[in-house]
Amino acid sequence: MSTQAPARSWWQRNWKWCVPLAGAGLLAVFALAMFGMFSLLFGLLANSAPYQHAIERARDSTAVVAALGEPIEAGFMTQGHLRTADDEGEADLRIPLDGPRANASLHVEATREKGRWTYQTLDVVLADGSTIDLREPDDDVTTAPEPRYRKTPHERP
Repeated sequence: MSTQAPARSWWQRNWKWCVPLAGAGLLAVFALAMFGMFSLLFGLLANSAPYQHAIERARDSTAVVAALGEPIEAGFMTQGHLRTADDEGEADLRIPLDGPRANASLHVEATREKGRWTYQTLDVVLADGSTIDLREPDDDVTTAPEPRYRKTPHERP
């Protein structure tokens, strides 16, 4: 008379490699979701009018080019906030700038009223702590209103 042990199920035979693999898969999905969220938020900031205006001013400034060199690139980890609602909004951004000679931080504080951005602060802060004001004395420190997008006929107001 022979006594055989009952056959083990697939789970009983393979759980030792399946559990770590499932954990690694969940971790990868979480990491991808976080990366996607940060990329989306950074993309929204990078496409905003205050961000674009500030980067353009920094690249056009001879003092900033002399301090950082050319080309001047915006760094990845922009900090701050941007809030817009209808024709009003506010922005407070810290944008890292990278140049061949040095790095700096671009500080932007702006408010938006009636579709126009007004810049209270538009400074480049260099590594030694000195600042370069990018607002021009004869400039009204505003940008043109952002374009209003027309709704297509199938969209409701």
